Amino acid sequence: MIEIAPQQLPALSRWFPTGSPGTGALTEHVLTTGRGTWWADRPDRPRVLAVTCADHVLLRGDPSALTPAALSPFAGRYVEAPARFWPSLGSAFERVVPWERMLYVH
Repeated sequence: MIEIAPQQLPALSRWFPTGSPGTGALTEHVLTTGRGTWWADRPDRPRVLAVTCADHVLLRGDPSALTPAALSPFAGRYVEAPARFWPSLGSAFERVVPWERMLYVH
C-alpha cells in the first residue's frame, strides 16, 4: 500500500459509509481534520483503500489485490474490514485476534 493525498481519493461514497456511528466515522474525521493517512494499492484507479488514524485502520475494496507485504504498514493496529479481508490479514500477520465491538446508539 502507498500513501495518497486526500485530493487523489476517488469518490468515497462507494468505499466508506458516511453519517454512520462507530468505526465508519473515522473516514469523516480524517477528511475533516486532516489528521490521519489515506492508503491505496495504486494511485490511479485503486482497488483497495485504507484510512488510518491513531491505532485504527479501515480497509475497503478487493482484498485479492493485496499481498501480505502490502498490509505490513498496519501491523499492531486495530483493523476493521469486511470478512472477505480475513484470509489476506491472516496470511500477512502471525497473530490476528477477532474483536467484537458493541455500539450504543442513543
